[in-house]
Amino acid sequence: MISAKQLSNYVLVSLLVFFCACTASAQPKSMSYPSPNQVKITDRMWSPILERTRTVTIPDVLDKFEGRHIDHVAQDADNFWSPDRGRVAGEESKERSHNTLRNFELVAEGHVADGGHFGFPWFDGLIYETITGISDYLLQHPDPAMEQRLDQYIRRIETAQKADPNGYINTYTTLMENNHRWGENGGNLRWQHDVYNSGCLVEAGVHYYKATGKTQLLEVATRLANYMYDYMAGANHNVVPGHALPEDALIQLYYLYKSEPSLEKSISVPVKPDNYLKLAKFWVDQRGKTDGRRPLEAYAQDAETIFEAKTIEGHAVRATLFWTGVADIALASHDEQYCSAAKRIWDNMVGRRMFITGGVGAIHEDEKFGPDYFLPTEAYLETCAAIGAGLFSWRMNELTGDAKYMDVLERIIFNSIPTAVSMDGTNYTYQNPLNADKMNRWPWHDCPCCPPMLLKFTGMLPSMIYAVSGSNIYVNLFIGSTSTLQVPGVGDVEISQQVDWNTGKVAIQVRSEKSKKLRLHVRIPCWQSGQELPLGLYSSNLSITEQEKSGYLTFKNPKDDIQLTLNVSPRIVKADDRVRQLRELCSLASGPFVYCAEKIDNEAVWDNLNLAERQYNLDARHPIMGVTPLRSTDGEITAIPFYMIANRCNDTAYRVWTK
Repeated sequence: MISAKQLSNYVLVSLLVFFCACTASAQPKSMSYPSPNQVKITDRMWSPILERTRTVTIPDVLDKFEGRHIDHVAQDADNFWSPDRGRVAGEESKERSHNTLRNFELVAEGHVADGGHFGFPWFDGLIYETITGISDYLLQHPDPAMEQRLDQYIRRIETAQKADPNGYINTYTTLMENNHRWGENGGNLRWQHDVYNSGCLVEAGVHYYKATGKTQLLEVATRLANYMYDYMAGANHNVVPGHALPEDALIQLYYLYKSEPSLEKSISVPVKPDNYLKLAKFWVDQRGKTDGRRPLEAYAQDAETIFEAKTIEGHAVRATLFWTGVADIALASHDEQYCSAAKRIWDNMVGRRMFITGGVGAIHEDEKFGPDYFLPTEAYLETCAAIGAGLFSWRMNELTGDAKYMDVLERIIFNSIPTAVSMDGTNYTYQNPLNADKMNRWPWHDCPCCPPMLLKFTGMLPSMIYAVSGSNIYVNLFIGSTSTLQVPGVGDVEISQQVDWNTGKVAIQVRSEKSKKLRLHVRIPCWQSGQELPLGLYSSNLSITEQEKSGYLTFKNPKDDIQLTLNVSPRIVKADDRVRQLRELCSLASGPFVYCAEKIDNEAVWDNLNLAERQYNLDARHPIMGVTPLRSTDGEITAIPFYMIANRCNDTAYRVWTK
């Protein structure tokens, strides 16, 4: 029995009618999550963000992929990131030359190796990822006009695939170096992204089918998956993704056909679910093994086998998505070796290489992880890498049921994710350093990989709040929402929660006709017990007692309303002393939010900004951009949530870490 007195310093638990028995929660073997359309978000923070994303950001992203924007990048052919790399040959219209969809049209028209590709090799994948993200929004909010727009995209994709008898499709390779398919014959798979783009296409086919019931894109994806299996795993041909993601995508295809066996009748190509799982596993198992046709490199998660790996290395997006795929294999195969490898790498990422906002990837060169405890304030921190770390953490919770993985997902969701897009929904971030002197958002980027991943992640967000395992429901995230969950042995369970981060109050309601069989588990965040992230890389001055632990708090027979009061008192955060760059520095946090000081609010003290040795209050009476700031009691310092940076002026200066 856990008494309210024992918990009083960090969470006050009271029941409006009846106090349920509370016990330490046993960890389930795995979790299952509802579909995005089974959870309705009603949150005062997230509801407007998601509605803005649906109505503003999604059309903005599509318009810009179609070339309806003005370049802000100097036309410098020597610049690696210049859009001049691979313009459409012979196009007179600048707008048309920026239309990514034109690449599919050129392939369908029969162009081969004529140098006519616009943009980078991974642009096909970005289009597919955008379709994936929009699909999950369509699942929640049907939109015939948007569906019709995507159908036009899909027709172009299908027509381009039909130009190849095997079902191969990668517009860059076809238009620029057709004799280098899959990076072979002297090609470079790391650059060409053949397998990555193919995985993105498979993922899009699965999600668009789930959203609309239409099989056109799913059939394109299945044809390509069959070809990849036959060429790679089926022939033991040592080709692996130069950029991870396909591992997870092929397992999604496997689960879809396993769960809907009758779907095969609607597909005009062979459907072989077991082959898709075998192909994903082949890609994972072949890492670190070479037949001399590809270099082994940490950048692409290919320097060693997963069983040899001790630390997370290389390109941060590739790394986090790859280890998400390893966790997928562990779930699908029930093989403890894969689970142990994924746990070991996640612990290294979070315990030694993660930033206070949940961002990862310290180094600009190769957009990669740095060594243990290398966490500089000006670090690179690509948006996509934080999203990858979030997906990895979510999958680990599904695999193990351990609350610590949701602690990290929460940190990413409330800090790194909303930072990625401006308050008006049309400007974005690629890098997210924690301290900056001149930070600007961009209306579009010549490598616009972050907006599609943002759409994917936010489209899935409703699925992350609750989980079910046996007759147990888990409240993983404190986001205002309602849902009806199907619980084995219990039936339909209605659950809802209301959250107020100004006071820390959380109200949870559960309604079930068979509540005696039900167990409700509510995650108590690790920041309530003085740890900002699991494994102790950051700690705060929040007062705790020895009895207090993070994890799940369990309620038996939860037939009455539950009230939690989380401690959202502003707190001072410091890093482990082994983080040399952060010694003598501190930051501010409240609830799940990391705060920063922008120069625009702190001109008078900017040159000697010091967050410590002050007391702070949440000032809901004087919001900034509609959000509650932190203000020091002496009135000298104002801090805003990190995700609001660079919304009010150009060349924004801000600091998360100060003296």
